[in-house]
Parts: sequence; structure tokens; C-alpha cells
Amino acid sequence: MYLFNRTIETTGEMDVIVPVLLDLKKIAHDAAGIDVTVWVGGNGFRNGTVIFTVPYATVTARSEATAKLGASKAWADANRKLIPHVRSFEPDVLMQYLKGGTFAASVPVGAVVSMIQSQLAQGADWMKTLEWAMSMAELNEKLTGATANLGYVVFGQLGGLNQFSGFVNAAAAEAARDTQLSSPEWMPMFLKGGEFAVAGSVLSRQMTKIA
Repeated sequence: MYLFNRTIETTGEMDVIVPVLLDLKKIAHDAAGIDVTVWVGGNGFRNGTVIFTVPYATVTARSEATAKLGASKAWADANRKLIPHVRSFEPDVLMQYLKGGTFAASVPVGAVVSMIQSQLAQGADWMKTLEWAMSMAELNEKLTGATANLGYVVFGQLGGLNQFSGFVNAAAAEAARDTQLSSPEWMPMFLKGGEFAVAGSVLSRQMTKIA
């Protein structure tokens, strides 16, 4: 299972932008049969950040969807409406799951995803990095009771890891974080990951589902 991620920084004019985002979601479903989830970036993101995620069973399925959207006039027209409100685009990313799987469609609007992203340090052992990341994910799941998802970048900046869990709302996400920080196991395990990551590359972020 793969997860496509597109992150854009907008001007933050959400009263104008959100209707366009909802149109894009509908067009993607009608034209390509894909279920796009739309998120707004919260803690750790720049103001006005919007994230699109789509699950795919295969890389081929992603390519086929891209071709269908590229042929859609409605998709092109909706993107033209969005572009004047966009400040920048991050490179698109396709991640492959090592643990967990897609859950975006099943959680309600207002759900919060907490994630920690990192980039492999030069010379770090990739397999040992994955072993640590899996242990970290399993510990998070044990402590919080929330499914811990782990994915690595296969298209985008290689060496990228993303650990993330979904919560019904911000209060639940905060409670999970408090549980992690109060555990004597959590911080030593988290700090151990420093030997595998580029200095300054570790990002703790949250995003909220809007559609």
C-alpha cells in the first residue's frame, strides 16, 4: 500500500480556497475514481498549508489516476482557480507503508494526525534505521492505543521516514502526546533515532482533516 502526499502553502484565504478544494476532491473522484482527503496544516506547518493525500494499492494505480486527471478539463479549470492563492509547492511524495495503512477516509472531519518526519543521515545504516523506526512505532501504539503508521519515501527525497497516528480530535492527540512523554520508555527510544537522522531534519507536525 502506498500513500501519495501533495503539500502546498497558500495565502491562507480559506473562505475562498476551501470551496475550490472541495471541487478538486469531487472532480478527482468523478474523473479518476480516487478518494482525495484534504487537510490543513496545524502545529509545525506554515500558516495556510494545505495537504492532499490519496491511498494507492500500486504505483501503476497512481500513474493511471494521474493520466485521467491530466485529461480532465474540470480538473485543470479548478486548479487554475487555486493557483492564484498558492505561494509554494513542496515536491510530491509517494510513500510505501511498512506498518499500518491508510485510514483517512474513515476518520471524521476534524480528525488530527500527529506525525514525526525525518531524513536518513549520510552513512547511517538503512536497515538499522528501519528497525529503530519500527520499534518506535510499536512503542507509540502500545502507549497510546492508536494505530501507529510507518512509511518510507519511494518517490521524493529518498531516505525520508514518516511516523504518524490519527486521532478523533486535537484533545485526543494531546492526550496521546502526554502519555508518551510521561512514559520512561518513550524519550530514550525517541532520542536513539538521532543517530539515524540528518541534524535539523526531524519535524513534528499536526494536520487536521477538512474534507
